[in-house]
Amino acid sequence: EEDSWYQDAKDNMELIGEAGNQFDEAKIASGDQTPVFFGSALADFGVKTFLETYLEYAPKPASHHTEEDTDVAPTDPEFSGFVFKIQANMNPHHRDRIAFVRICSGEFDRGMDVTQERTGKKLRLSNVTEFMADTRENVETAVAGDIIGLYDTGNFQIGDAIYTGKNKIKFEKLPQFTPELFVRVSAKNVMKQKS
Repeated sequence: EEDSWYQDAKDNMELIGEAGNQFDEAKIASGDQTPVFFGSALADFGVKTFLETYLEYAPKPASHHTEEDTDVAPTDPEFSGFVFKIQANMNPHHRDRIAFVRICSGEFDRGMDVTQERTGKKLRLSNVTEFMADTRENVETAVAGDIIGLYDTGNFQIGDAIYTGKNKIKFEKLPQFTPELFVRVSAKNVMKQKS
């Protein structure tokens, strides 16, 4: 049994040597290379190494460009963020609608008041969640780069900016892509029935 364990380990090490390229931090930062990790969450093997490496090499939050031709840096003290996704019916027990917001600058604190750029309305952010797989937790604080979920009763649209402070922030529009039609299906004879 010990010999088979040794042979498995030897085969796996050979696979690691053959399966990848040399680790190159510059290529990872430019998006030309993606690191691959071997591990198992069920066996708690490699998880800590992955998380530590991810924290070390993952890109830091970047500045976001506004329509006023300025940049909002993640270190700016005023809170700002934008809605990049709206998802309905995420809770199987009742209908809900969540607006996902990427925080661009400042710090979110539960219960804070923000301005919605498109409407000019003041909103209190008191019921805010974050998601990890199929679990959700209330958020007390979050910082630039974090994603928070706001319960939406129809107030938000994709691309909406929210912010604190006196200076209105309107981020550049998110890119939109026209769907590509690659198949068209039509019934030859709609009067025919399967017997």
